[in-house]
Amino acid sequence: MQRLALFDLDNTLVDRSEAFRRWAVEFCTERQLPDDALAWLIATDQDGFVPRDWFFGEVKQRFSLTASVVDTWAQYRRRMPELVSCRREVLASLTLLRDDGWTVAIVTNGQADNQLGKIRRTGLDQCVDAWAVSGELGIRKPAREIFEAAARGCGLDLSGGGWAIGDSPFLDVEGGRAAGLATVWVSRGKDWPAQLAPPDRTVSDVVAAVRVLLGEELAAMPAMPTEVDP
Repeated sequence: MQRLALFDLDNTLVDRSEAFRRWAVEFCTERQLPDDALAWLIATDQDGFVPRDWFFGEVKQRFSLTASVVDTWAQYRRRMPELVSCRREVLASLTLLRDDGWTVAIVTNGQADNQLGKIRRTGLDQCVDAWAVSGELGIRKPAREIFEAAARGCGLDLSGGGWAIGDSPFLDVEGGRAAGLATVWVSRGKDWPAQLAPPDRTVSDVVAAVRVLLGEELAAMPAMPTEVDP
């Protein structure tokens, strides 16, 4: 198998959940929204897995905003890259992976301005070889084509195999498996959906995922997926 690692962005490489919470706090404060608004925003967001146009339509209706859905969504996309963070340990792990001969790319769904802003502002653009963003390509995970696009950006193709790493059982693990890739699920403390075939490896965070790829954990790994401490 070729040394190709395709990483998800949100809540895998960067802490999207915390960035969204910070955005929501600002949003509520600036508009003097009621006390229950923050909890409603976080619950309705569903960790970013609902369509943004639908989400901001719900926001407009819930809080009777005068601004259009388009304008509120655009303001959100400008602000989120300023709020998102990537741990130094993650950047260092990606650098270590590339130093070990791996080719590394990001595969992410989302609008191009938002996702590229996150990649560049966190310094991830200096730690990967390529990226594939659905908003640029018109292809979304779990489609095989977006994984293929990321591999092509690295000068490779999926025929040589590789790994898909991410926090979504469906988009990252099922999508990666359908693309012919081995899979690492970043569990973030959640349980694997019982109705899905398990990933090849399960880890608690992306730093542990890099250790798996480097082979430091493979000898101790049992046949069934288990948590690897970061």
